[in-house]
Amino acid sequence: MSINLRVSKFIALFSFLLISGLQENGVPTFALLLIYFYQFFNDLFSSVAYRIFWEGLTIIPVFGLLILFLISKNYKILLGCFVVLFTFIVYSTGLIENYHRINAVFLIPLVLFLFSSVYAITLAIKNNLA
Repeated sequence: MSINLRVSKFIALFSFLLISGLQENGVPTFALLLIYFYQFFNDLFSSVAYRIFWEGLTIIPVFGLLILFLISKNYKILLGCFVVLFTFIVYSTGLIENYHRINAVFLIPLVLFLFSSVYAITLAIKNNLA
């Protein structure tokens, strides 16, 4: 794997984790994932919880996709991971309902994630063809 491909994947991962939510109390994605993870396992193993926070179950595939995105060399897998991660960002940040709140804190990491992911996919295509 070329160094450019590794760097673009790390930039994509880092920018993905820094994308902030657009809700009134929006948090960065890494904090949202940690909150979901904690709440899900706390509800799952707590004896006083009367219901389980099932939205926390969505983070397990997201963690898997992030790891798969980092270790994969195949452009088809990278493209699939990118599409699912982008869909997760659109859902988790509240982009559809709160598009009028778009600011630089949201836009800069999102654009960085998009460009570095597309660059990583094109590098993987180029490596597969060569």
